[in-house]
Amino acid sequence: MKKLLLAITLFLFVTSCAGVGKKFQDVKKREMETDPCKYERIKGPNAVERCEARVSAKGDPEKSNNGLIDSMLDQLREEGGLGNGQNVAVNKWLWNGSIETLQDFPLKIADAFGGVIETDWINNKDIPNQRCAIKILIQSKELISNGVSANMLCQSFDGENWTLNNDDLSDANRDIENSILSLARKSFLTFAG
Repeated sequence: MKKLLLAITLFLFVTSCAGVGKKFQDVKKREMETDPCKYERIKGPNAVERCEARVSAKGDPEKSNNGLIDSMLDQLREEGGLGNGQNVAVNKWLWNGSIETLQDFPLKIADAFGGVIETDWINNKDIPNQRCAIKILIQSKELISNGVSANMLCQSFDGENWTLNNDDLSDANRDIENSILSLARKSFLTFAG
């Protein structure tokens, strides 16, 4: 008898709750139509601003490519204490030249705010027991020749371990730096007209 009573109670409870999820979804859908940024207000003014940019960009392809992305970049800059892009720690021409120079290699780190770019290990199929990596540090906000430094390091495999080569790679480092500076200068002159 107790089992039958329990089964009936459980059945009534389950059937009475069957429409709750649907009703909640309908209510939430109506709320989102009237105020699409309602749930973003809990997260603070920056989240609301991004939401409003996203909502205003809907249906306007030109705005959708710029408004939301610019808003998010401004948010990242503010969180990093960089304001509206005026206190970025690296020169954008040097950054672009570095990325363009390393475009054929897999990147491990690309930190635009810190000015650090590092490739993953680069393997040459003709020399299977050697691998190299390139690390670039952009140290300046201005487009100057000593604003970027490159450091290439190579390792050899001895059958069991990878060991650092003691080869002098200063010429290779200088070639990488010169390539970056050349591409940065070219981009700057193209932009400046």
